[in-house]
Amino acid sequence: MPLIPNALASSLEQDWLVADGGSFPANNQESGQRFATAVASWFATGMAGPFPCATAQARQPQLASAAAGALAAGLPPIAGMQLAQAVGSYMTGQVFGAGTAAAPVALPAAIVGFGAVFADLNQTAEERARLLALGCWGLAVSTLVTFPAPLPPLPVL
Repeated sequence: MPLIPNALASSLEQDWLVADGGSFPANNQESGQRFATAVASWFATGMAGPFPCATAQARQPQLASAAAGALAAGLPPIAGMQLAQAVGSYMTGQVFGAGTAAAPVALPAAIVGFGAVFADLNQTAEERARLLALGCWGLAVSTLVTFPAPLPPLPVL
């Protein structure tokens, strides 16, 4: 199944970002966990060729911890940079069959995009979720998975 940015956006908006009348996470750890749950569940549906991601859920705690640290940064550009790096690090090394994911090439673009999301306080939760999901999708599709011969490297889709 291909990774669909709208599916991640919906999950981020409903499960991580605070909707009208919703409750804020109690702390950065809870917020990071909510973010990581949405991203890991989405990334688990990714494929590199015919191979699904075997390690997405197992590595969710890594993403949750890094996301919590990013969300504690306080400054929008720093929080955006650290959250993009957290997602990029989470994707790096994921296992697809006998293949291993390399670092996402689109990390610099995601850093800028995530920072912009945190800096614009006038965006709705829906807009924030959509832009963060597109950044995560860009990271995913710019990640090549290297397999032992004779398979060539394949993108995560």
